[in-house]
Amino acid sequence: MEINPEKTLLTKQANFYASLSAEDIPPEVMEKARRVLMDFLSETAAGYKEGEVASISIDYVKETGGRQEATILCDGAMVPAPWAALAMGIMAHSIELDDGHRWGTCHPAVAVIPAVLAMAEKKNSSFTEILKGIVIAYDAMLRAARAINPSHLKRGFHSTGTCGSIGAAAGCASIMGFSADKFAYAMSMGGLQSAGLQEMLHDHPGIKTLQPGKAALAGVLSAEFALRGAKSPRTLFEGQHGWLKAMCDGEYSEEGLVGDLGKRWEILLTYTKLYPTCRHCHAAIDLAREAKETLGCTERDVESIHIKTYRLGIVEAGQSFLPSTFEEAMFSMPFSLALAVRKGNVTLQDYTPELLADEELRRVARAVKIEEDDHMNAIYPE
Repeated sequence: MEINPEKTLLTKQANFYASLSAEDIPPEVMEKARRVLMDFLSETAAGYKEGEVASISIDYVKETGGRQEATILCDGAMVPAPWAALAMGIMAHSIELDDGHRWGTCHPAVAVIPAVLAMAEKKNSSFTEILKGIVIAYDAMLRAARAINPSHLKRGFHSTGTCGSIGAAAGCASIMGFSADKFAYAMSMGGLQSAGLQEMLHDHPGIKTLQPGKAALAGVLSAEFALRGAKSPRTLFEGQHGWLKAMCDGEYSEEGLVGDLGKRWEILLTYTKLYPTCRHCHAAIDLAREAKETLGCTERDVESIHIKTYRLGIVEAGQSFLPSTFEEAMFSMPFSLALAVRKGNVTLQDYTPELLADEELRRVARAVKIEEDDHMNAIYPE
């Protein structure tokens, strides 16, 4: 059955986003955009050269050189906009403090804001235009992620990368002031470049940061190509070989993608992290801190810690009990709990080589028992 390009899901989104003015966006939505931008800038500063991949990315884009279009935050070097977006996306994702979206199982800021900022600097955009671009980028990315999860995640994909390229392209299209047609082409090219797998959680988790960086780069490229006349299928989502069929096992929601446009602003449904760890650790850390405060205990009092959680929490954060690197520690629920019991908190300063090697902390981490809970599985991600 032939699909009318003028009536596709992508066309509906692009028509809406291209027609938006900043005045059309509710004040509370623009305020949330300002807040997520501030959060992003903070985590980017903290992630500057934190980890091997961040340092590699900065060195690479500076060595590559090119036109001075956008600044690498914290470093100060000016490089082509796509390279700036790449480096900033990697930096911001280096410390696991980036915001997230439960229903999309992804981190929007690190994938889309680098692209918006790089393009905005190149175009000399206003602060209001930047906030509008962030709102649209979040909405496009998170609607795509909502539409295909949790099936997408269960297949092994990393939504931050796969959906981030669509959102980054939409944000850049907004900064460029594209018509609906060019907006659709840019988003489509972003979707064609979707990439990201979860395999890095099992080996070398530090490379996870490459995926939002690449999504941000893809967003800038998509907008630049659309500006120069490149076209791309409007049937991106529902086409015969389209994104929805490729990205999940037929369990997708068109309502999640285009329902309540202009009423359900996905940026309002994001959370801000309090701990530099995988979010699946956070509830357990909260409870460990509460137990320490209530009981006045230290790690020496701990014989065992029993955790019940959902399957994904175990897969992503319950496999590494004795991490040996900063990157591994951020995905170790057992070690994070040991830290929480000792220090009453978990901060960036706690994942040091000395503490990772601390025998008492390692004893407590080994004493953590994690059990999969059927009820939690049933209600996840609520």
